[in-house]
Amino acid sequence: MVRRSLTDAEARWVLEVVQSGRLTQTEAAAALGGTLSRINQLVNGRTYKHLHGAAGVRVTDGGERYGITETPERRKCREASFWDRVDHSAGVNACWPFKGVKGNKYGHTAAGQAMTGSASAHVVAFTLASGLQQALPGSTLLRHLCDFKPCCNPAHLLPGTKSENNRDTWVARREGRRGAKKVAEPVMPPQGGWSISTGDLVELDREARVSEFWARIDRRGGDDACWPWTAKTRNHFGYGQLRWEGVQAALTHRIAYALSQGVTYKELGSAVIRHTCPESTYRNNCNNPRHLRAGSQAENTADKALHGTNPRGERHPMGRRFPDALIREMRIRFWSVPTEQRPTITALAKEAGTSVTVMSRWLRGEQRNDAGGPIAATPGGFPQG
Repeated sequence: MVRRSLTDAEARWVLEVVQSGRLTQTEAAAALGGTLSRINQLVNGRTYKHLHGAAGVRVTDGGERYGITETPERRKCREASFWDRVDHSAGVNACWPFKGVKGNKYGHTAAGQAMTGSASAHVVAFTLASGLQQALPGSTLLRHLCDFKPCCNPAHLLPGTKSENNRDTWVARREGRRGAKKVAEPVMPPQGGWSISTGDLVELDREARVSEFWARIDRRGGDDACWPWTAKTRNHFGYGQLRWEGVQAALTHRIAYALSQGVTYKELGSAVIRHTCPESTYRNNCNNPRHLRAGSQAENTADKALHGTNPRGERHPMGRRFPDALIREMRIRFWSVPTEQRPTITALAKEAGTSVTVMSRWLRGEQRNDAGGPIAATPGGFPQG
């Protein structure tokens, strides 16, 4: 049975074991029969704030997304996504209701809470429109001058106290008003006007993803230096990768080249993007468009041979299971004894954990020739013990 709440003692225990690293959030949730979401909110200070010494303090995501500082483009996209849920088609002086709210009730948004520390739509609207990084303290309420709770027009929202807000409610009830009223004296905007982000959400999201892509690349070396991918997502060849334009594991150097050429990732087709880096430290991990050229597979293979970056033998991801020492030992055991004393190729393949065909090629030097050891019977007889 899933538990809906924790005692303070249990919450303190969760904070202790998770922050010390003794248990993960998932393990703590399982131990107490709670949900991972509830444990996550506790650890991040969104609930049980009195245990964090943050009662009454707004808690936001701190401008961190996916381990990197939020880019201005992503922030604009998130704010535009919020304002897209606000109906301001009636004009600047009218009420701007939060879409989806039925009746005279407050709107709520989880995305707004992450940005401003409050899930109340009208608080999020006033915070963003005022250019604030965080909602006003919990002791400061926003009074609806229009008496319409779904309204998110910042000109209808006036900071005040709880007693003032209660008085507004009492006056509206005494006068028998249940809907919105005309605001005679709207709230004046800050210097520079209200900050309200709008735009095509699809285009804004793409701009945000592009900015987040470049934020994961180290460009501090300058225009002519290699630009390494700093995130941990890489394939076994060392190339950076991430989900991009519907491709699950798009290679970052191909993304960088596509962006520099003004084309989509899929428009690159089967073209091979070559690395022409002057030095080899970051060659496979370089994302500087100045070091990237479109070419053929043959040209790319020639580049690898020239630069010495073609992974061979045990340096190849598929060859790490079979070190050179193992293959050299197999060759010695097979070729350095008389024919009648040799182990069968099948037995050697089974011992090494590979196929008979591959083992045969190893023994004859058709593959992994640089592993060393004999690849034919010892000339002039066999060594005597």
